Amino acid sequence: MPVNANDATLTGLAAAQTGSMVADTTPNAPANASFDLILVAAAGSALGSSGASYTLTISAIDLTAVSPAWPAQTIRQAFDAASGWKLSGAGPDYQCTQAFPVPVPGGGPGGPLAGHALQCVASLISQGAQIASIIHSQPFVLI
Repeated sequence: MPVNANDATLTGLAAAQTGSMVADTTPNAPANASFDLILVAAAGSALGSSGASYTLTISAIDLTAVSPAWPAQTIRQAFDAASGWKLSGAGPDYQCTQAFPVPVPGGGPGGPLAGHALQCVASLISQGAQIASIIHSQPFVLI
């Protein structure tokens, strides 16, 4: 996804089976104690390797109970290779794809959120708030 040279945007957020990059509506089925949350982002040519810092915040909403599913996760990163930023194909823009492991509350299938529909939300906010992006996943169900 092309972006302005000094901008970044979150382009994808999906729940997936552990180790997979494919979205899944039941990411811990049939009996897994965790799943992955896949986050995809794009940054412009000037920003993608600049080393500028930003904060990712990832939260989950229990749509069934209309409440937070677990505490939000805040991650401090930078636009650099150490945080996963690399040229998108031949460039000039950059891309970053990260998988965040998520333990299923209660340790696995049959836990307190079994059968609940959830949705995750992620935001990227640069230091000084010059760059802000937000995205949400498709709803999914825990088993």
